[in-house]
Amino acid sequence: MKKKVLVVDDEDLLRELLVQTIKNSGYTVDQAKDGAIALEMYKTFHPDIVIMDVIMPNMDGIVATANILKYDPDAVIIALTSFSSAKGDDILKAGVKEIVGKPIKSNDLVVAIKKYLD
Repeated sequence: MKKKVLVVDDEDLLRELLVQTIKNSGYTVDQAKDGAIALEMYKTFHPDIVIMDVIMPNMDGIVATANILKYDPDAVIIALTSFSSAKGDDILKAGVKEIVGKPIKSNDLVVAIKKYLD
């Protein structure tokens, strides 16, 4: 059975690019445009890993990460953010396993996913 990945980012074009890159690497992928939608989707899609943008409207990645981990303490979440972002420390404290910097190199993201799923 293919491993499942949930991609969460409010930037439509980036999210679509990430979805295609991850699908092309052999995973089943679904997507959400903000943290609130991601939390609901997590409960129904049951992904093996979540790729979470940090800065989003409605519910940001920090709050969404904390809520997903309350629901499932074993959830694996990788954050997407700029390394210059002051939110980097906050997202690590929220419980993400790793941060992948923006701009994203698709190979870096796939390597990070494989580290936790393969």
